[in-house]
Amino acid sequence: MIDRFFVFLFAMFLFGCSDLPNYEIDSWKTLIDPKFDQQSVVKFYTDQVKKVPEGSKEEILIYASLQKALKKAGNNKAVDGKSVMLQGYIVPVDTDGEKVDKFLFFPTQAACIHVPASPANQTIYVESKKGEGVKLEDAYENIRVYGVLKLQETKVATGTASFIVKDAITRVVPTLN
Repeated sequence: MIDRFFVFLFAMFLFGCSDLPNYEIDSWKTLIDPKFDQQSVVKFYTDQVKKVPEGSKEEILIYASLQKALKKAGNNKAVDGKSVMLQGYIVPVDTDGEKVDKFLFFPTQAACIHVPASPANQTIYVESKKGEGVKLEDAYENIRVYGVLKLQETKVATGTASFIVKDAITRVVPTLN
C-alpha cells in the first residue's frame, strides 16, 4: 500500500515538472468553422461517386469537386490566439542546419506534395523556436507542435495555410512497436 502511494507521488512530481506548455486546443477539427457541416458535404459527394464507374473521368471530377467544397469550409475565428498542442505531419519549408525550423503542418500523413493538399483550414505554417526544430531524420514521423495559434494566411511553394504558429516547441511522438 505504501509503495503504491510513493509511486503515485513520484508520478505526480514528474507530471508536474513537464517543460511543455499548457494548451487549450488539441483537436484539428476545432480549426474548422463550426457552422460547416463536413459530414453532409462528404456524404453528398460519396453518394455521387457510387453512381459512376470506379477510376472514370467522372469519378476524378467528383473528387476534385469534393476537394473544392472542403476548401470552402472556412476557419474557426474563435481559435485565434489560443494555445495548441496538435499532432500531425510536416512538409519542410526551410532548415536551420540539421533541423527543419519552418514547415507546413497537417493532420494526416497523406497531406503532402504527392497528393491533394489538405484544406487551408487544416494546414498550419509553423516557425519553430530557436533550437526546437524537427531533426531532418524525424521529418517523416508523427510530430507534436505546441504554441499559440494565429489566424493568418500564409502561402509557400508547397501549399497554403490558414494559421501560423511562431516560436513553436516540437516533439516527435513516440511510436509503440
